[in-house]
Amino acid sequence: VQMCDAFNIPIVTLLDVPGFLPGVDQEHGGIIRHGAKLLYAYCNATVPRISLILRKAYGGAYIVMDSQSIGADLTYAWPTNEIAVMGAEGAANVIFRRQI
Repeated sequence: VQMCDAFNIPIVTLLDVPGFLPGVDQEHGGIIRHGAKLLYAYCNATVPRISLILRKAYGGAYIVMDSQSIGADLTYAWPTNEIAVMGAEGAANVIFRRQI
């Protein structure tokens, strides 16, 4: 992202983001730190930014990957895509965990 910004090359991001993996191992591995670095790079980029959502765009990982909410200039979505906080199966497990 920073190299494209330095050489004035527009950024096209192809998204298929099922979300960040939950767990202690990922947290100790620095998933939040690495996501924050990517978010910082996208937010500071001055070149045109276009994102194309191909399949899944879930949760915080979608926001970090140049979503419309952090200032992407254009966001296109494939007709069969899913944009949500989490997948339907994961949401059902959270909502109905006592009944399941």
